[in-house]
Amino acid sequence: MGLNMAITELDSDKALCKTKKMTVAKVYLPNPGQWEPLVEIEKKVELKKAAEKLGRAKLDEILKRSKIRSEVDELSLEKIKDPADQKTLMPFVKEIKTGWILMEKVPEAKRRDIVTAARKDDSVTEWDLVEFDDMYATCAKCGLSWDNKKGCVGNFGPAGSPVPELAKKYGLSMLAKVNELAEKKTVLAPKDADELLKEVKVIREKSPAEGKLTVRRIEGTLNRLEAMAKCAKEYNVGFYFF
Repeated sequence: MGLNMAITELDSDKALCKTKKMTVAKVYLPNPGQWEPLVEIEKKVELKKAAEKLGRAKLDEILKRSKIRSEVDELSLEKIKDPADQKTLMPFVKEIKTGWILMEKVPEAKRRDIVTAARKDDSVTEWDLVEFDDMYATCAKCGLSWDNKKGCVGNFGPAGSPVPELAKKYGLSMLAKVNELAEKKTVLAPKDADELLKEVKVIREKSPAEGKLTVRRIEGTLNRLEAMAKCAKEYNVGFYFF
């Protein structure tokens, strides 16, 4: 399994995703207790019952208008786009308590208590709810999006990448221990970006002696390392491998 690398983008106020990533949108409480009235209720349409009452042909027309495949057994009512179609399907809706609480429905004074009651893994930020197309569009406009404007996380290389071994050969301490840094979850400081740039430069200069195949294999990794280091330096953020 290969390594990845990223910057600590939330350390910069210039990260376009920061507000959404720092804002909890909803939390999951398996035992909501006093928060029961705030639990999100999902409305599911039982399509088998709907087909029996409405007829398969009419149901298929409804699903087609919302671009939904008819093979599914049930679906969320919100996926039905036409309000009139939603009304038609309401008799076949069952309500399911999800255990999720939407923070927008929680009084401001109670939000901290609810977030504290939920495990960190059971919370969803506003960024988590952004559609992929909108996410990519935001990354494309963000200065911290160092990986060809695709985001602030990128691929280091495959498990057998020659870069760490070359770094050891050339006496380059940071890239020589990149796997160790990943294992220890070490976050490097912005000032370490200068050292990373120096090591990338050394590998570029010396690697041609290893042959054209090696140069081609490491080119992408070196380009991404360089881009990440320049970004970390410019925006004064840390970086790490994982």
